[in-house]
Amino acid sequence: MKGWMQGNGPHNDIILSSRIRLARNIADIPFPSGLEAERAKTIIGMVKDSLSKAESPLKFKDYIMQELPPIERQFLVERHLISPGLSKNSANGAAIISSDGVVSIMVNEEDHIRIQAILPGLQIKKSWDMASDIDDVLEQNIEYAYNENWGYLTSCPTNVGTGMRASVMVHLPALYITGNMNKILQAVAHIGLTIRGIYGEGTEIVGNIFQISNQITLGRAEEEIVENLTAVTTQIIDKEKEARKVLLESNRIMIEDRIWRSWG
Repeated sequence: MKGWMQGNGPHNDIILSSRIRLARNIADIPFPSGLEAERAKTIIGMVKDSLSKAESPLKFKDYIMQELPPIERQFLVERHLISPGLSKNSANGAAIISSDGVVSIMVNEEDHIRIQAILPGLQIKKSWDMASDIDDVLEQNIEYAYNENWGYLTSCPTNVGTGMRASVMVHLPALYITGNMNKILQAVAHIGLTIRGIYGEGTEIVGNIFQISNQITLGRAEEEIVENLTAVTTQIIDKEKEARKVLLESNRIMIEDRIWRSWG
């Protein structure tokens, strides 16, 4: 289950991973916050049954949160296969994860279904294609909560519309050391993107690793969100490379000292 942690994708010296997450709810069933235990089990069964009917090369394994010890749930969180929120939902939560660790489906997290595809390096478009394929498979057997005006209905209003979060996890030590991260933060905020901590919203930024994702899910097509994030990420890659070059030329000893101290 190495998945994105193999680190063999494009621009892997800066981009650790590319991820697409799609939030979906099932029509005529209360959102997870108001869900009874038996209904929650039914939803898990519906997702598993839909996947079993699909003609897909992916092989899936299900993980029922109440059956997993805390250390195993933490293992899945650290590999970004499930969210910290799902890990804590030991009563009703489940995850269905592909054997290669690329696709995971969180069930009864904040929404009934959260489809995720995560790949190493800069592969946002490919991640979107994979998540979209799984979405199509599930929709063949499950009726989603959908409104013609508002799009996919979600527990949190910020996800209404496409229900999509496209994100990249980036390592930007040079931009941070040179004091240019504030400029990046301000620039991405102006174009509908946001920067969060290593595990997403409400989490801490550690080791100069940032998660950049779209803020707007309503009124924009999925392809537009993907193209926008890809273009911005490409510019950030160029800025980080320039900053690394400047640091090595102007202060190589200091940088090497910090690296060896960290290694120690």
